Amino acid sequence: MPWAGAALVVAALGPGCRLVPRGPVPQDLAVARRLSNEGLSAADRNDLAHAERLLERAVKACPTDVEARRHYADVLWRRGERMEAVKQISEALRLSPGEMPLCLDGGRMYMELGLLDDADRLAAAAAAAAPASAAAWRLRGQVALARGRPDDALADFHRALALDPDDRDALLDTAEVYRRLGRPQRCLATLAILGETYGPGQTPAHVLALEGLAQESLGRRLDALESYRQAVARGGPSPDLEARIAALSTPAAGPDVMRR
Repeated sequence: MPWAGAALVVAALGPGCRLVPRGPVPQDLAVARRLSNEGLSAADRNDLAHAERLLERAVKACPTDVEARRHYADVLWRRGERMEAVKQISEALRLSPGEMPLCLDGGRMYMELGLLDDADRLAAAAAAAAPASAAAWRLRGQVALARGRPDDALADFHRALALDPDDRDALLDTAEVYRRLGRPQRCLATLAILGETYGPGQTPAHVLALEGLAQESLGRRLDALESYRQAVARGGPSPDLEARIAALSTPAAGPDVMRR
């Protein structure tokens, strides 16, 4: 085989099966792409069991297809097969170290599993690989908050919002940090900005619940009660919220009651 032809074959077999020469797509990659697309369609229909089977076949068809492994890991995670999901995302990261979407997915998985050192490492890698990514800075902030570093988390969330001021998740995370830092006024101001991104009567229950907590911290009993009641109405029964409503509704809970 001429050297140039050999080089093209090496490229075709590189990380992710994606560095392919012009011309026909290698058969293993073509099969993996077809199966991946079918798997993603099944996942979109919420047929996760079928999606898992299709994506497993895609990975077997082209073991170096990074995207197939990434989607496979996502479906496994959604099905509750968390350790297998981590195994797949770790292999994808081995094949393509430092790739930002993989770092984000892996970092989120590790964080939810409580493996904060690994989550921190991948969050830092994501921000280094894509410093203009709001999602990368938000992940860094979430990991910092989970590690008990709210000031660092706040700085990262502000960085995320500077890149994407309308990021609802980053606004919510920022409001939560302000609450934990004992700054309920700033928490409410941030929630007010977040609330403007929803239509009338569309603010989610978890946003209203956080609003109620901040209002309680300020001794605004009636405002907190209203927020909690709206949260229950929009999110269904919640023992925690109903307990707070009951506590604030007692005669002993005067207008100056301070709760957290």
